[in-house]
Amino acid sequence: MRTTLTSYGDSLGVQFPKSIIKNMHISENDDVEVLAKDNIIIIKRLEIKKHLTTKERIAAFFETSENLTEVCWGNPQGKEIW
Repeated sequence: MRTTLTSYGDSLGVQFPKSIIKNMHISENDDVEVLAKDNIIIIKRLEIKKHLTTKERIAAFFETSENLTEVCWGNPQGKEIW
């Protein structure tokens, strides 16, 4: 595919044909990663992260045993009841 850079304010942009957008499974306002290496520009689709509910986040936190360690806070300093 051959295209032309277009000026967008102080930046340059490229328009992609619908076939490439469909093939990459991206749409307007999706986040992508842009890399430049050896005179080549690479555009990668970022994986969509599912937004977890509070219950899902708590369940995921307690799934790993490293999050279940006890913590010793020392002796009471006031009128705390331990």
